[in-house]
Amino acid sequence: MAKRKIKTKHPQKHRANKSKIHRKPKAKVFVVNVKKLFGIEEAVKYLLDLSGDKGIEVFKYLITHGEMEENLLAKRMKFNRANAIRKYLYKLYNKNLVSYIRVRKGSKAWYTYYWKANPERLVFLLKGIYEEEIKQAKKSIELNKTADFYVCEVCNRRYSLNEALENDFRCSNCGGNLQHLENALFISDKENRIKFLNKKIANLDKLVREK
Repeated sequence: MAKRKIKTKHPQKHRANKSKIHRKPKAKVFVVNVKKLFGIEEAVKYLLDLSGDKGIEVFKYLITHGEMEENLLAKRMKFNRANAIRKYLYKLYNKNLVSYIRVRKGSKAWYTYYWKANPERLVFLLKGIYEEEIKQAKKSIELNKTADFYVCEVCNRRYSLNEALENDFRCSNCGGNLQHLENALFISDKENRIKFLNKKIANLDKLVREK
């Protein structure tokens, strides 16, 4: 009786067919209307508090000129050396407003750093500030629905009923008289503020688009 050959799959070939190639997803690229972004008072104030006037200059320069090698950036911005500009870059980097890649050239033991600005990150940070204020305003509305408050007619400092009683309805900060705070008016002001902030968030969203 003739022997019949049985075909078998090569194990390595079989595994190769089953394996999948995993490709790293491309990083999203955003385009930001920088002119309008820097027209927002809170945006400028945030950068000023974070890194000062020089930090704003560095941030704007990278936005305008794109990714740049550290020493060349320092030279073009008329810093004495790269170390002088790094303190501003690191302040911005701590909030991810700038990022870098490092490249080793040839057999040299040190790296060359290339920096770029991330203006879309500033939009994200501003949205976070507005959203946090909305959150606190909503909490304040809920609190004022169930409690009485008094406000100083001089410095506008606010007190609960118990605090007002303890201070004989005088402000502990400036000595002014405490007036009963109309809850309905206070709540209305907070609700209007929330609407205003939501509109600012919507306008921020319009400043960024994916490329």
